[in-house]
Amino acid sequence: MDYLGIRIDLLLLFLTFFISFGLYPFWINFVYKFNMGEVSRVHEHKQGIPTMGGLVFVLAVAVITLVLNRSRTQTLLPIFIALVSGLLGLLEDFTKVYKKSGLPALFEFKINVTKSWGILNFLKAFRPWAAFKEFSRVVGSAGGSGLETYQKFIIQGLIGGFMAYWAYFKLGWDYIWMPLLGNIHLGFLYPIFIFLFFIAVLNAVAFTDGLDGLAGGLALIAFLTFWAISRSLGYNSLAGFCASFVGALLPFLYFNVFPARIMMGNVGSHVLGAVLAVLAVVTHREVAFIFIGLVFLVDGVTSPLQQFSVKLTRKRLFRMAPIHHHFEQLGWPESKVALRFWIFGMIFGLFGLFIALL
Repeated sequence: MDYLGIRIDLLLLFLTFFISFGLYPFWINFVYKFNMGEVSRVHEHKQGIPTMGGLVFVLAVAVITLVLNRSRTQTLLPIFIALVSGLLGLLEDFTKVYKKSGLPALFEFKINVTKSWGILNFLKAFRPWAAFKEFSRVVGSAGGSGLETYQKFIIQGLIGGFMAYWAYFKLGWDYIWMPLLGNIHLGFLYPIFIFLFFIAVLNAVAFTDGLDGLAGGLALIAFLTFWAISRSLGYNSLAGFCASFVGALLPFLYFNVFPARIMMGNVGSHVLGAVLAVLAVVTHREVAFIFIGLVFLVDGVTSPLQQFSVKLTRKRLFRMAPIHHHFEQLGWPESKVALRFWIFGMIFGLFGLFIALL
């Protein structure tokens, strides 16, 4: 047992915990003061609750990782992907706040200007482009911001493409690990798999962020699981990185559990989804993540399934999608849905840990 490594992990956890807990009261007061509130299409009582709460735990982890836990081979790629994904989420959150506040729509002005570009005029007449826009609208994470869903998909694709390129060409990986079988080489199919895996996980987490404490609690369970996996497999810096996220997420959950004082926002959900995908890739435990993140994946896939069903058959599969809203429609209180999803997250997380260590 590496007791020194565990003590270092706990030190990083406590540092991000105290930084995060110290910053949240100031951030909550700031977003309240400037009316940077949530825009909810489902829960009327959530209107106006401050958003962008994920920014605090992202900054806490980034600072501690870059100062005390920087590792070229283990933590630089995850923290880079986290920050880039966080910028995308922050842009989405900011444009929502911008519209709600009535400030000049600077971002929309830029989008309108770019419409005059010849390349976009060509794409508008290009039928596959229209099909892509419709497909991204159906399967992409919820809109309601200044960014169109297809624009978010393009940016997500660039991030996922960079990650796939780095893993395949820079790191030389072309395999996934299978329990009891070992490494299975995929060759040139590997970067395609990583790209699709990244997009799927990121959007699944974004879809799940719809109830107080739901996404944050499930992410906490997933990071605890990857902490154990990383420590068991000898990824010491990565274990400290996971511990840092655990410490930073605990104060967020304190303020986010029902009734929430602050919402995670896209800046938080995008970072959590991106980092969990990277952790699965870096540890070569993508298959184990199917169980570790099963609640995310199932909840996330129900929204596009609902839209496909309505589009093809004009019938709903669920009363409301994602499926956590379906249970609300059945009469379950919001807190009960979140707690029961947490319980399933714990069960599948432990099973994923078992699979990862076979």
